[in-house]
Formats: sequence, structure tokens, C-alpha cells
Amino acid sequence: MKKTYLLLLLVPFILGACGKTNNTEESSTSNSSVVASSTSTSSNVSSTTKTSETSEKSSESKNSSSTKNSETSSSTNNQTGSEATTDAPAQLVSAYPEVLLPTTVPINEGAYLNVASDGNNQKLSVLYFALDRPLVLNSKQLNMETPVASYLKNTFNSVAEATTAVNPISDNGGQKVDLGYGITGYQQGAAGSSYLSWEEGNWNLVVRASNIEGQEPQTLAKQVVEYLEKAALPAPKDNGQITLDMNKADAKANQVVWQDGTVVYTVTHQDAMSALQMAVSMNQ
Repeated sequence: MKKTYLLLLLVPFILGACGKTNNTEESSTSNSSVVASSTSTSSNVSSTTKTSETSEKSSESKNSSSTKNSETSSSTNNQTGSEATTDAPAQLVSAYPEVLLPTTVPINEGAYLNVASDGNNQKLSVLYFALDRPLVLNSKQLNMETPVASYLKNTFNSVAEATTAVNPISDNGGQKVDLGYGITGYQQGAAGSSYLSWEEGNWNLVVRASNIEGQEPQTLAKQVVEYLEKAALPAPKDNGQITLDMNKADAKANQVVWQDGTVVYTVTHQDAMSALQMAVSMNQ
């Protein structure tokens, strides 16, 4: 009886132990499966990430290369466009092909001639600038700059109106001065200034000097006469007036004005001889 009892007691214990072993194995198998799955997923994710990163890097590299090429192309196009559009004097001639314009506007060596214009074929006003860089015609940057020379073409309703605009001055009073080449000038003083006047063809010329500044007009007058012996001014069909002011240094200090019927041309420059060169360059 005792043995039977003990055997019956051992059977549940053995069955219980077997049950625990199976559960443990199942648990171990289940955990192993999860870890493997997790490892496999991690490996796949890592592989996918690397592939994605490689793809992105490749894409970035291509985009970077494309951007650089685009920038290079854009830069090249801009340079080409800049070079093609910064010749302001040429642009002015192209804009007004029927207008007589100066072909020479003297400026300091190393400077660039820039231009601002306004008007039409009948009335055209032009300002010239000497800058350290070339700009397109009528660049807004010129609003902050000071011109060195100017040009004006004005068409009047009558010859009389044009003559009044030229305002020719002929004065043979005062002390005679030999200017060379058979030309006689006449010098006189007034209000702290000295005026030396003479005539060449239809041109009336006058040099003004400041007595207060210790200036004398004869040296410049003789230089002008000598220059005009070698260079020909436009021949006014009616009247021409040249006024050179030694006491001024702005763009309109020295003026060359002449009349062609109802049309009046005016060129000015801060330098006396440069104003003459502008006018000479318009001689047709």
C-alpha cells in the first residue's frame, strides 16, 4: 500500500517536471526566434540604411556637380553678357545712329568712359563719366557720380533762335596780343578777371583767367591756336563760340558751341584742351 501510494505521488511530480521542461524549451525557442528576428531586422535596416546613405551621397554628389556646373555656366554667361553690354559709348552710338556725336572724350589713363543719356534725335543730352569700372549705358550707379564732360544737341524752330543759343561774342577791344600763326588776340580785364578774345573763321574764342588766383590767359590761348593749326574744328555754317574758363574745374568749365542752321551742338569738358578734342572729333 505504501509503495503504491509513493508511486502515485511520484507520477504527478514527474509529469510536472516534464511540463516545466517543455515550457522552458518553448520559451527558449520562442526567445531565440525573437532575437534572430530582431537581429535579422537590424541587419536589414542597417543594409537598407547603408544603401539609402550611399544613394543619398550619390544623389548629393550629382546635385553638387550639377549645381557647380550650373554656377559655372551662369558665371560664364554673366561674364559674357557683362563684356558685351558694358561698352556704354558704343551703346550710345547704337541707340542714336543718326545723331552726330563725339568720337573722342579724353579721360585719365586707366579710367573707363561711362555714359548717361536722355532725349531723342532732335534734342539729346549726354553726360560722360570717368570711373574705375565700366557700366552699362544709363546705369543707375551714375546718379552718385560726377561727370567730367557733356554733350548737347538741340534743334530750334528757327535759325534766329539757334543763333541766340550760341551767343557768339566778338570783342576787339583792349590790348593786342600776338598769338602766333598770324592771329591777333585782344586782352582786357574786368571784375578781377582777364579776358583774351580772338577769331578764327566763323569761330569766336575767349579765354578767361582769374587775376585773384594769379592766372594769365595768354599761355592757354597760344596753346589753343597752335593746336587748331593742326586739328580742324567743325566748320559752323553760321556761328561758333569757344569759351575756356581757367578758374573752373567742373564738367562745363570749357564749352565749344556751334550752329548748323536750326541745330546747335554743345560739348563741354573740365579740361580746356579736352573740350577742343571732343569738338574736333565731330568734324565731318
